[in-house]
Amino acid sequence: MLFTIGVETPKNENEAFGLCVPALFNETYSCFSGADTVEEIVPMVTDAIHTILEMMVESDFDISQIKDLGFLHYKEQEDFQYCDSWLLIDVDITAYFGKRQRVNIVLPQYLIDRIDQRVANNPIYKDRSHFLAVASQRELSSSL
Repeated sequence: MLFTIGVETPKNENEAFGLCVPALFNETYSCFSGADTVEEIVPMVTDAIHTILEMMVESDFDISQIKDLGFLHYKEQEDFQYCDSWLLIDVDITAYFGKRQRVNIVLPQYLIDRIDQRVANNPIYKDRSHFLAVASQRELSSSL
């Protein structure tokens, strides 16, 4: 899933980058992190996302309802005015949707070839199954 990340740039050398994930804010949860260097931003915020998702799943929060509204929306919100820049990161959250199950599907060979080519050329996808899970989740999210 693509997450919009709000970044607050440090004002001096004694401060860290402040990071927030607005899509993971609700009445119960909020997702913040910090990073001392630019190189640490993605790993630190990715870890924070996984941590909050684990907490949500443990408390039976329906994570399929999570929607990222994008930086154009969030930058207008008073709660995120401190963010002076925004970035997008893609985090695989399929593991939080429950136990994996094997299914039999039939696809035309050309489609299988295209999927395999996309998986081979894009490190985001672990394998064909992961690609299909991500594509399915995106399709189902957009149709709600």
